[in-house]
Amino acid sequence: MKIVQILCVCLCVLHTRPVSVDEIFTKRTQFKIMGSFSYINLQRSDLYLGSVSVPINGGSSYVQVPVSYAQNSNQDYLNFSLYARYGIAKRVEVFSTLNSFWQHSSASSDFSSTPISQSYGDFSSLNLGVLIQAKKEGKLPALLLGASADVLDKTYFSHTQKQLDSLKGYSFFATSFYTIDPIVLLLQANFRLNLPREFEGYRLDNGEVFALSPMVYFAVNPYISLNFGVRYQYATQNSINDTLSNTTRYVPQGSSVGYVFGLAYEIKSRFIFYASAEKLDTAKYSSDMLSFTLSYRI
Repeated sequence: MKIVQILCVCLCVLHTRPVSVDEIFTKRTQFKIMGSFSYINLQRSDLYLGSVSVPINGGSSYVQVPVSYAQNSNQDYLNFSLYARYGIAKRVEVFSTLNSFWQHSSASSDFSSTPISQSYGDFSSLNLGVLIQAKKEGKLPALLLGASADVLDKTYFSHTQKQLDSLKGYSFFATSFYTIDPIVLLLQANFRLNLPREFEGYRLDNGEVFALSPMVYFAVNPYISLNFGVRYQYATQNSINDTLSNTTRYVPQGSSVGYVFGLAYEIKSRFIFYASAEKLDTAKYSSDMLSFTLSYRI
């Protein structure tokens, strides 16, 4: 029986046959282009300054969602991604992701009875990465390793204070999978390293994020697959330092568990549609995300 599965970038690329390294990786000199649209809703219930690191594209890159100053806030964040993959060797491919966003936030606090609403959009980040096959699938699971860096990304210190940073965010990820026709068992781990950012007397450190995601993929028919998984996340505390007033405020994070559902549909042999939904509740915020991706192989 044929299998359709998602393993895009380091996690998802759909196929209609059992897992093959040559299919998971972009073939040498082959080029793939993908467009993605993600809707993220964030809700908070305390005073906070900074941003939240949200994984996209299966954890191969992150976007920094700027968070409002507010006692209670609700934010709708739309992320638009265009990313390309190119096979430079039989078991090595490089990829790049360009992100932009539009955001609407509404906030209220105990100090004011009038809610504050703001909307704005901007360039988000340019990301470069590499994906390598460390081990083929055989009697033991396959292993893929990857890393990426934010070559450029926009940092928001408030709605009006922002700056363009370079090489301030790095992602490292590993994916292992094993095929039991018509099921694929997959486990992914990723680590996000955020370096401190400085702007006009402020020093913002978003801390680090570790995530572990066991997933199950099931082929409904040769063209459609479904997947379900659990995402465990541990984030270190954020810190905001105001050097002008010589004060530092810490925002504790900690462990959280989320749930992921997905679908893949092969429209044509070179044209694939992906959809996924994820819910995550942390100690400081809750998020809901819907993502839609179209992939075309040239």
